[in-house]
Amino acid sequence: MSNPTDEELLTELATYQNRKLLLWQLAADGRTFCGIRFIVQERDLQAAPVDEQVQAFADDMLSDGEIRPEYDSMADWDALEANHGDTADQYLST
Repeated sequence: MSNPTDEELLTELATYQNRKLLLWQLAADGRTFCGIRFIVQERDLQAAPVDEQVQAFADDMLSDGEIRPEYDSMADWDALEANHGDTADQYLST
């Protein structure tokens, strides 16, 4: 699949059961926060399946199952939660 929808990416990302990954992706705007599509472009994974694209993003963002400190310090998690928490809940509950 060369160009998955945001819905497909978020549904796959929800399988990781990591709220912060979902919040980050929901906030991804290509400037302040770079999400899955940025990683896919950087690593030339446009033709890769959705699960591989999402895995590359998770691998970049996580260290030992936690958000890498350099990314964690960039985010205002309270603001991300306020703006995207309800949407994250929807994906995590399915």
